[in-house]
Amino acid sequence: MISMKPNEETQPVSMNVSNMWSPKREIKYIKEALKKDYLYSDEELRKLKSRLRDMYIVNSQLKKGPGFGK
Repeated sequence: MISMKPNEETQPVSMNVSNMWSPKREIKYIKEALKKDYLYSDEELRKLKSRLRDMYIVNSQLKKGPGFGK
């Protein structure tokens, strides 16, 4: 039986931690998009603002909890 050590070059990109989704990162990107409001229609701006509100809620819920070891 031949066993191979995993090589960083052969691992898929999805295994990379920097590509993971987080509400903070999405909030940052939405804020950047809203600064360039001339690129979007009124309906798209409403959707972005709604998504921003939702991400603030998700972010606050993820922060809540008993904490580690409690």
